[in-house]
Amino acid sequence: MTPDDVVRHTKDVVTEAGAAFGHDPLYRARGRQLGLSRWPFYFGGRAGVLGEVGPEVVAAACGFFAPDLVHDSWDAARAALPLAAIVRADVEECARWARTVYGGLPGLERLAGLAEMVVAAAEPAGLPLFAAWRAHVVQDGDPAARAGLALLRLREHRGGCHLTAVLAHGLTPLTTILAGPGVGKAEANGWRLPWPALPPGSAAALVGARRLTDQLAAAPYAALTPAERADLVDLLGQVGEAHRRHRQSLAAGTDLK
Repeated sequence: MTPDDVVRHTKDVVTEAGAAFGHDPLYRARGRQLGLSRWPFYFGGRAGVLGEVGPEVVAAACGFFAPDLVHDSWDAARAALPLAAIVRADVEECARWARTVYGGLPGLERLAGLAEMVVAAAEPAGLPLFAAWRAHVVQDGDPAARAGLALLRLREHRGGCHLTAVLAHGLTPLTTILAGPGVGKAEANGWRLPWPALPPGSAAALVGARRLTDQLAAAPYAALTPAERADLVDLLGQVGEAHRRHRQSLAAGTDLK
């Protein structure tokens, strides 16, 4: 089991489960309790670890969101609450989701430990959100909470790697979205007309950027032995399955079993 193998088998669960708590209805409800609508809670929680920076810094770090959306949301978040309070709520929701969705899985202590080793081994240069989240101290020692936070951090690592990779291939965040998921995703991320023309070879550039993203994201898994990598793949597979069952349960309007 090589580092590249780990990424191939786990990138979907890292990408999805690492941010899934933010799509939970209870997460939105927590934001409303704090007096925050969707995007101020999102950006305040995700980027609040950067501290009292300007909105242009948040837009640069988050990358794939329209600067106007980030600016308005960041200003609203800072006007409503201290950033530390929003980050604390974000972390608590991440932990709550992890306990609810996969807190009963065997091997959580092992999963948390292995994922934390990967997080510790990752190179933070050029990845400000990942670096800030890795430096953020959380006291909760529950294995499910630790695993959830490690997945959040690994997702920020991969996201930062992807932003680096698309820029290296001559794309911008917006042209990356337009060349991939398309206009619907661009609009969902706050971008508006007029759409820029895609550069020649953008489809091939996107393929290359995705390949480079995988290569960069794979590097810290070299800190694990082949056996540890195999264990991590298996444990993350169980998390992914629990996540799918949870989504199906929500869609069906039933309680999670």
